[in-house]
Amino acid sequence: MDYYDINLNKLIDYFKSGIKEEKDKSMGLELEHFIVKADTMESVDYYEENGIRDILKLLSPYFEKEIYKDGNLIGLVKDKSNITLEPASQLEISIGPFIDTLDILEEYNYFLLKIKPILKKFDYKMIYAGYQPKSKVDDLNLIPKKRYEYMLDYFSKVGLHGKNMMKGSASAQVSVDYFSEEDFKNKFRLANILSPIISFMTDNTNIFEGEHYDKNCVRVEIWNDVDPDRSMIVKGALNKEFGFSEYSEYILNSPAILIEDDNGNSVYTKDKKIKDIYNDRELSKKDIEHIISMFFPDVRLKNYVEIRMADCLPIDYALSYASIIKGIFYSEEVVKLLLDKFEDIKDIDVIKAKEEVVNKGYDAKVYGFDIKDLMLNLIELAKDHLCHEEKDRASLFYDLIKMEKTLKILKDERGE
Repeated sequence: MDYYDINLNKLIDYFKSGIKEEKDKSMGLELEHFIVKADTMESVDYYEENGIRDILKLLSPYFEKEIYKDGNLIGLVKDKSNITLEPASQLEISIGPFIDTLDILEEYNYFLLKIKPILKKFDYKMIYAGYQPKSKVDDLNLIPKKRYEYMLDYFSKVGLHGKNMMKGSASAQVSVDYFSEEDFKNKFRLANILSPIISFMTDNTNIFEGEHYDKNCVRVEIWNDVDPDRSMIVKGALNKEFGFSEYSEYILNSPAILIEDDNGNSVYTKDKKIKDIYNDRELSKKDIEHIISMFFPDVRLKNYVEIRMADCLPIDYALSYASIIKGIFYSEEVVKLLLDKFEDIKDIDVIKAKEEVVNKGYDAKVYGFDIKDLMLNLIELAKDHLCHEEKDRASLFYDLIKMEKTLKILKDERGE
């Protein structure tokens, strides 16, 4: 029996199951935060007294379910938001799906209402940035998940910045629905093309490993040297037709790093490819959901399109960014206009554009255009397809760009 074809079709069917009706147009937002000590700005550890574990326990009454791994509390769940932990205790809230960004704000404000008294009690702060404000990654412990131990070991063999990605970074991720495979193809292609622009617009990081970072978009530089099999742009994604089948081929022909057994325990498979691990059995839905979560490209396919380039942002800017994404990606007219504008862009062009923004900032030329003009044009296009309130939110970034500033520049100006 040819399990490769069976599992390829299983993956394709899973992605097809994500096709939504156009009336939905819902969004999700994920924000990863650093919890630090107010006096030193050093990261709060999971295990220490009044640590991240204790913060989760104090938040628990306001959620419906606790998530444990090996007897350790590592997450909280309720109807429209979940709390999870990244490898070095970065605290992530996942909100949605919601159609209106105002609903995202209300859910986030509920979270703030509950966590702020806890942080104040312990003299902690919650930091919005793309990288640790003070602590160095070699000084940070992993939370108690075997998965992260295996990932850290694996990434140490395939790139230089795996530990920086896992323990030092924090992002803002926005997810959008797709309404057909063709719609997925268009959104996936456009999101990848826009990735250098999004990275610069949301650059919120002026510190790397405790030192001032002089260039731009530190998370771009980190992700460029994590794992060529599962980070950056999906190889070949802009050089050919790229739909559910091609994404499924990408998954099957890449190393798994680890899989989960029937009891939910992590099994380290190192560089063995997924097609070889499952060469004698079918993928279950649980297998698929675990496997696709182990890939971290700029734009990820789950049963929605996840746009992953932005640094962690304060909530007002996170909602401004989400509104811009909404105005662009939920307008068929705007998607077509931009795809026509950038119709000849290939993988190599995105790679070169990222290098431009990292090194040149506002002096960068992206696909032959000034980066400032591109960002302002994107926001104008988005605002044409947003309600009045969301237009106002999108304008936060517009005003920042008009002054040729980023959140990183504001941090430097304020001495933060």
